[in-house]
Amino acid sequence: MRVITKRSASPRRRLSTTAPGLLTAAVVAALALTALIVAPVGASGDDDDDGPSTYRITVENLTEGQPITPLVAAASDGDFRLFRRGRAASPGLQQLAENGGVPVLAAEAAASPDVDAVEVIGSAPIAPGASIEQIVTLPEDSSRLSLAAMLVCSNDGFAGVSRLRLPEEPGRSKTVYARAFDAGTEINTESYADLVPPCDGMGGSGMSDPILAENGVVRRHRGIVGGADLTAAVHGWDRAVLKITVEKVRIYEVTVTNLTSGQPLTPFVFSTHDGDAAIFRDGRPASPGLQQLSENGGVPILAAELAGLDHFGTVAVVGSAPIGPGGTVTSTVLVTDREERVSLAAMLVCSNDGFAGVDDFELPEDVGDTEVARAAAYDAGTEVNTEAYSDLVPPCDGMGGSGMSNPALAEDGVVRHHTGITGIGDLDASIHGWTGAVASISITRVG
Repeated sequence: MRVITKRSASPRRRLSTTAPGLLTAAVVAALALTALIVAPVGASGDDDDDGPSTYRITVENLTEGQPITPLVAAASDGDFRLFRRGRAASPGLQQLAENGGVPVLAAEAAASPDVDAVEVIGSAPIAPGASIEQIVTLPEDSSRLSLAAMLVCSNDGFAGVSRLRLPEEPGRSKTVYARAFDAGTEINTESYADLVPPCDGMGGSGMSDPILAENGVVRRHRGIVGGADLTAAVHGWDRAVLKITVEKVRIYEVTVTNLTSGQPLTPFVFSTHDGDAAIFRDGRPASPGLQQLSENGGVPILAAELAGLDHFGTVAVVGSAPIGPGGTVTSTVLVTDREERVSLAAMLVCSNDGFAGVDDFELPEDVGDTEVARAAAYDAGTEVNTEAYSDLVPPCDGMGGSGMSNPALAEDGVVRHHTGITGIGDLDASIHGWTGAVASISITRVG
């Protein structure tokens, strides 16, 4: 049984992120200003065609000794750029490149009528060799992303990418490599006294020094030459300084309720797949991973099996502990593929090889939509149903054997609807049995 309910999405004018605590006293003071100014101006909606889109942005610092500030990311549908080679840096870009003024540039970009939304990627400087990941939601019209971040151990250096085309379909990604640029606004003394404090724990006030001003333009950075406190071997770089990957994703909130009165369930294995696959099929043999789930509660074993198979996409686990009778758990699942179907399975803990499952149904398409399925009880057909504590996993009534399959109980059967608890062993049908569905599964698309 499956019920589909639609509810309208709430406006998702969310696009300013929590601005990070940054590099200098002046920058920290600007954070409050950013919280008020940096805001999205795009329209809201509820599907892939005419609504907001969600992306996972991953940034890797490719340098060996050059920390980099969080990135300012400005989304637009036109020709907006945070910087242009051969042109003078804007006041906001100057503040970013000289002082680590991430919120200053973010506020400047948000004030532009050509910008749909502004995000700050990261919450602290990105160390050499480190990477960060962030989920962002952008308005429907946004098709381009411009990004910039300060090279902390430089006078006015920054890493940037202009007008990155955003992936158009879920499951698609785009990877670019950001080069190092010189803002052309401050002489490159490479002296700690003229740099922001996080560079090697040294630095001056973090404020632009008018004495060092130069009336230049944005150009490719020539690198660290080692003229003062900095050294090319430590603070320099070779070619690109950042690797930036943008993936279009979908976010779902999955809620599972145990409908039984005395049958605990393991966490559920969740997997998207194409129309040729499912975690199980009624009348077919259980896979090795499903056997381990059904007999021993092997949730990670089934999850690992599915992750290595063709036709399956995103694999996740809903819940982190057994779900007691009447209990409910909710997990957020990030789907990174284009598949539109999903299957789920969890062990019926007080059974030999029973499991709760939904073999194949559609994910909700639009943001705000919900699909509800009722999971039936199945028998994996791999172990004789002795209903004895010695043959069950320990969480059943606090009793149980080793939790490992007993070869002496093996049966060469197929997946079928479970006939229920009969009371032939230690289990009691009035306690451990069920009538009808054993779990309710609600999936809402939230991003």
